[in-house]
Amino acid sequence: MRLSINNMRSRARDLEELISIKECGLSNAPEGKIRISSGRGKSYYYYSEKNTKGARGKYLKKGYREIASPIAQRDYDERVVRCAKDELKTLNILINKYERGTCEDIYEKLSLPRRELITPFFIPDEEFAKKWLDEPFEGLGFDEGAPEYYSEKGLRVRSKNEIIAADRFDEWHVPYKFECPLRLKGHGIVYPDFTLLNVRTRVVYYLEIMGKMTEAEYAEDNVKKMQAYQRNGIIQGKNLILLFDTRQHPLIPKDIDIITKNFLL
Repeated sequence: MRLSINNMRSRARDLEELISIKECGLSNAPEGKIRISSGRGKSYYYYSEKNTKGARGKYLKKGYREIASPIAQRDYDERVVRCAKDELKTLNILINKYERGTCEDIYEKLSLPRRELITPFFIPDEEFAKKWLDEPFEGLGFDEGAPEYYSEKGLRVRSKNEIIAADRFDEWHVPYKFECPLRLKGHGIVYPDFTLLNVRTRVVYYLEIMGKMTEAEYAEDNVKKMQAYQRNGIIQGKNLILLFDTRQHPLIPKDIDIITKNFLL
């Protein structure tokens, strides 16, 4: 599994923004020092005008938060800025290293004749995805006279929701299989709506779109299937993704985009 340089860049941008915001606030932060001691189940607050090491300070009684909170916040923000700058420095070093290439990239830079002589320790993403997609499987098929729905790329599916999903996955270049059979111990073979591959992490996810949960028989069948998934180690939020749809709350492309960004890139 490779780290995502896009994730590192995003984290670096977040840290830069955090540092900028905190440093702006610190420019107007109060001076002084707060010392806190505890005893008899209570906390006692002492204030010193200067941040002098070893100063005991003046005991604060009522209204101590008005003086203590801004100073405590300043101390906290200063630590956050120091830590964020340290992390940002490390991230920038790592980003620069990744931009120059990693050991996984060496195979891709070789000529095709040389590749044929080598067994790589890491299969390139494109090659891995193609191999995964090329694995043969037999889906459910369609009954004669069944409604015909097709994605932009010509994949036949069963519903408008599945058109939305297939089109968005194609747009995001997420490898997927429609109704690829999966055997669940204690239940039998199921056909997840979509079997999805996160190419970067090489993790497979199963997506089910629930569109008739107001129908008792449909709901009962799917509850049994969800239990079977769980008992086979396929857990919602881990490697199982569930989406729901009703007339009042239809599935929209944004729903697919959200799960793609959170699970599949």
